Amino acid sequence: MILRRSILVIEDERRIADLIARGLAGAGYRVDATPDGASGLQRSRSDHHDGVVLDLLLPDADGFELLHELVGEKPRRPVVVVSGLSEADAKVRCLRLGAADFVSKPFSVRDLVERIQAHVHTAAGPGGRMISAGPISLDLARKVVDVGRGAVSLAADEFALLQRLMARPGRVCSRDRLLEDVWGTPLEGRGDVLDGCVERLRSKLGDELIETVWSSGYRIHIRAEGEGV
Repeated sequence: MILRRSILVIEDERRIADLIARGLAGAGYRVDATPDGASGLQRSRSDHHDGVVLDLLLPDADGFELLHELVGEKPRRPVVVVSGLSEADAKVRCLRLGAADFVSKPFSVRDLVERIQAHVHTAAGPGGRMISAGPISLDLARKVVDVGRGAVSLAADEFALLQRLMARPGRVCSRDRLLEDVWGTPLEGRGDVLDGCVERLRSKLGDELIETVWSSGYRIHIRAEGEGV
């Protein structure tokens, strides 16, 4: 018998919880849903789940503290945060606490399910929560990166940006999408935030790893076989 992967949804708004549950069920997942932090933490401890969807604004718990507990108890299990808190500080704080992803409300259920699938697939792979692109290896649990010279620690926004770029190796990620995914903010007036983060990554990992595609965005540069250094 093949066991379906399971997701725990901690969300107090019934309508949203039902939408997420239907989307995940349609993708083949078994779903457990709880409306508050106490029952969510209890289910997390008593049952096996391959991933967690967590709303930050719960009636009985501080979402950030709950996230810290969920990640601390099972660091290899991805937690995807969904929240009406769209401020950049909230997103960066969640990523620093170990969230695998942050999705602002309102959101596309299809996009959310695709993100959850990607994180669960990565966590279940032979390397656990590790992703690689070219010479770069990213440890999602420890929040460190290795480009062949040993582990390098990154700030939360640096790690999140690199993770987004590595999800599309060799493909251009638009400036608008990167700003939205990492900082939850539109491009207007904030482009310097993205550019500054890219420059910090280049200084830590090497200038050649992140390529600027003028008027479009950035991409991870994957050398073709035989290409010189």
